[in-house]
Amino acid sequence: MRILRKSGEFQVVFRSAASHSPFDIVAISKSKVLLLQVKTGKFNFKREFEKLKAIQTPKSVEKQLWILNKNWKIVNC
Repeated sequence: MRILRKSGEFQVVFRSAASHSPFDIVAISKSKVLLLQVKTGKFNFKREFEKLKAIQTPKSVEKQLWILNKNWKIVNC
């Protein structure tokens, strides 16, 4: 969330409640909505990617999977 807030691109950034939804973070700007799933450690990358990719959204909504190992890796879904 700090990364998104510091970017200055988004007016609203928040965590989804208890993170039981497909997305952990929602960021809203004047022109788009960014939905993020954040993962650290070991997980099934392909399964997570396919699950997020299957969710249909309008063109103004971006879905991303952010992975933290030693550095951040951002994957568009």
